[in-house]
Parts: sequence; C-alpha cells; structure tokens
Amino acid sequence: MLRKTGPSSPQTRQGFIDVARGFAMLFVLISHFSFTYFPDQRSLTPTVLRTIGMMASPTFMIINGLLIGFLCRIRRNDFEHLQAAFTDRGLLLLSVGHLLILGSHLPWYTTRFLSITDTVAVCMLVGPRLAVSLRPAARLALGIAAYTLSWVAVESWHPQGILLKATQETLFGSLDPTVYVYSFPILPWLGLDLAASALGSRIGDQHLRHDTKAMQRTLLRTGAIGLAAAVVINAIYHLSKYAAHGALMFPLHGFASPFQKDPPGLDYVLFYGSFGMCLLAASIQLLQHEYVPWLTRRMANLGQTSFVVFVFQFYVYLTVLAPIRMYLPLRSAAWPLYLFASIVVIVLPALAWHRRGYNRFLTVGYRYLQKTSWNVPLKFGSGWVASGTIRDAATSRAE
Repeated sequence: MLRKTGPSSPQTRQGFIDVARGFAMLFVLISHFSFTYFPDQRSLTPTVLRTIGMMASPTFMIINGLLIGFLCRIRRNDFEHLQAAFTDRGLLLLSVGHLLILGSHLPWYTTRFLSITDTVAVCMLVGPRLAVSLRPAARLALGIAAYTLSWVAVESWHPQGILLKATQETLFGSLDPTVYVYSFPILPWLGLDLAASALGSRIGDQHLRHDTKAMQRTLLRTGAIGLAAAVVINAIYHLSKYAAHGALMFPLHGFASPFQKDPPGLDYVLFYGSFGMCLLAASIQLLQHEYVPWLTRRMANLGQTSFVVFVFQFYVYLTVLAPIRMYLPLRSAAWPLYLFASIVVIVLPALAWHRRGYNRFLTVGYRYLQKTSWNVPLKFGSGWVASGTIRDAATSRAE
C-alpha cells in the first residue's frame, strides 16, 4: 500500500519501479490490441499504436536489470536470498509461464516463439549472479560486449542447418528468421539488462544517501544521452544514404532504425529506452508528491502483477478478440472504446489478484529449498519477480 510520502521516504524511492512497470504494461496492451484488432496492419491507426507500444520491451528489460542492480546495492548483505527468489521466478517463467503463453497461441497463432518472458527468465538466472561477482563498470562493459557480439553474429554468420539457424535466432537473432515467428533473442537483450543493472547500482547508491532528486537526475540524464545518440545515429544513416544517392553505406544498417526490434537495433534500444528512463523518473515524481494517489496505487499494483497481466492479455486478445473482431459493431470507428474495454477486462482481474495476495503462488518452490531465513519483509514490489516472492525472500540487516 502506497502512502503519501515526503521526498526522501523509502516508499517514494523504491516503489517507482512498480509504478513504471504498471505504466509500461499499458503500452503492451496498446501494442497487442492493435496487432489483433485491425485486419490491415499497414493502415495508419495500427501502425501508430504499434509504434507507441514499441516502448514496452526496452522499458521492461531496463526495469528488470535496474531492479537487479538496485537490490544488489541496497540489500547486499542479503542478496543471496534475493538471488534465490530471482532464480525461482526465472524457472517459473521458463516452465509454467511459457506453457501458459503457448496455450493462448495455439488456437490460431504460432508455437514457434521465444517470448520476452523467456528472455527475462534467462536474465533473472544470469544477472543476479553477475551482479554479486562483477562491479557495475564491468557489467556495463560486458553488456556492451554481449550486444555487439550479437550483431556481429547477425551480420556475419549465415548458418544453413536448422539446428544452427535455431541457435542463431535464439542467442543472437536474425534479420531473416525461419525458426521463430517472433522472438526476443537472448544475447542482445541480456546485454541491455546488464547495462541497466550497472545503472541500478548507481541508483541504489543514491537511494542509500536518501537523494531522490539525484535518482531522477541520473535517469533523466541517461535518457537524454540515449535519445541524443539515437538521433545522431539515425542522422548519420540518412546522410550516408543521401551522399551515396540511396546506396547503403552505413555498416550494420539494422543499428540505425528506431523500428528494428527483432533483433533489437541500437537506435531502437536507445530511442525507446530513453523514454523508459523518463518513465522511471516520472514515476519517482508521482510517488514523491502523490499527484494522483488513486492512479499511482493502481499502477503500482499493476506493476506488481505484471506477469499475470502479460499472460492473461494473450488470452483476451488472441483467444477472444482475434476470432470475433470481424463481427464487432462499428469496428472501424469504435476502436478506442474496444481498446478501453479490453484494458478494463484485463486490469480488473489483475488488481483483484493483487488484492488477495495470490502472487505468493507464483513459485516453483526453488527458494524454499534454500537453507535460509525468510522472515522480514522487503518493502519493495517486484513485477516480473512477484511481490510476494521478494517480500518473503529477504531480510535487511541495515534496518
């Protein structure tokens, strides 16, 4: 439960990640609604909605990595407990989570997918272990190296066999995919996750100094740098095409498009990631002053149940909306009404799930196998790592 708090309260400084994740889920719903509702995906309205929704994936990966780095810094005495909680959630996403999403895809879409939840799961298994063994600068360098290596493999490796092609698309991605209908390749997104964990450690240091304003400045400054870099990269690309009379002179041209999502291009990551940083900073501001307390609380609750929302929305959009969309009255003109109705249908059960504390059931039992104590609650929501899991998973000797 979020309260009205002062500028340096723990709720203000910590709950912003839940609030930002809740808002990011709305971008997911907008994107997936546009994909399933409009039969002509090339028309203006679904194109605009999908473009807006593209902010969600980089934001979620940044939030996941930032959460790991943040908790590693502020809970370093108990991070082994948190590591078990992250592992538990990663295993849940790879097993039960993947099967639940597969169930929504089966009726008409595809079984050939590597979901963002699968990639987030790998990041949860790998990221916390690197966070305790590597300094932030080393994680940043490793993240950049992983991302660069993935694009080297995309541009220079052209496998022929199906197993090698599956390996490429799973680890690095491909500009000409044949195995997956859609995918979130592991290595480039893991690179972003590791870079975000380095930023999370810096935010954690500022949190320990009770400097909320510095947290906002760091996020906004990072976002501004990312946006400026995205603009420069895209400008260089277009100038090189103009100078060459339309020929592509810019190497690794996938880097230069803000719409190159699979695999994620550098311009795409920087452009949309910068807005994700701004969303995090804005969430701090919302919690600091509680401008709209009811909305802030609901967004935080939504962020804490983001896994449930993500799975359920596939069933609403793929299993229900897609088959009936052609029979809806005033389909072309009333899409805002249908979008709003779908969001309500998805969000209300998620809020009820949170209210009843059902996040405690989101576990495969891994954390209970650890010979540790799980008594003192951690005042931090979790999102992809269920709030119940995190709250039961750590103690704070600092407090």
